Amino acid sequence: MRLILLHSPLIGASAWLAVAAEAVERGFDIQLPAIPDLSLIPQPYYPVIGKGVARQIEGKGPAALVVHSSAGGLVPSIVAASEGVIEQVVYADAILPHPGRSWFETTGDDFATALRATVVDGLVPRWEEWFPAGAIAGMIDDDTARAVFQDELKPTPVAYLEEVAPDLDLPDDVAWSYLRLSRAYENEAAHARSLGRPTLREDLHHLAMFTHPEEVMSAIANLVRG
Repeated sequence: MRLILLHSPLIGASAWLAVAAEAVERGFDIQLPAIPDLSLIPQPYYPVIGKGVARQIEGKGPAALVVHSSAGGLVPSIVAASEGVIEQVVYADAILPHPGRSWFETTGDDFATALRATVVDGLVPRWEEWFPAGAIAGMIDDDTARAVFQDELKPTPVAYLEEVAPDLDLPDDVAWSYLRLSRAYENEAAHARSLGRPTLREDLHHLAMFTHPEEVMSAIANLVRG
């Protein structure tokens, strides 16, 4: 089975490297498409990113797409652009698609207001600066892995966070499931479960792909294999 492991556009592709290595050992065919620095992508972001990811995954038969964090909102655009390549989707501690709404509208009002107050020259700070000092070290305790992760972080155009997602839904023939890694995404997991979607809960943390690749990969394998 082919797995496409897609990182959040707010962080870098290294997020999935440890899980990818684990998946290869289990016999999966893996692809790790990369979303470029958002400052280098023209608007509208959603269809442009969707087409960019689709170009990176074409030509190898059907696949399951696994998305992390804010990449969840990009799924309908990616599926539409990939024209039948993606047969199922796993949302891993990810927001769910939000057609007709912006990223800001998916988060709490207080957090959105605080983040807007940090905008300088049209950019919000790097993702790690959205949280208290030491938050990343608390999740990724390996110095080398954390350094690689932090080196990939870039300021985010506020225009990306303000852009309204296209009015697209997943086709009915694309199955989807939910993997909750942290309690911060319990609402999304509960919503998936309420819709009858397969849902697994791990009490880990949002960047558990770095620190618990075996557990994360086992959960993904269970979901994609039904």
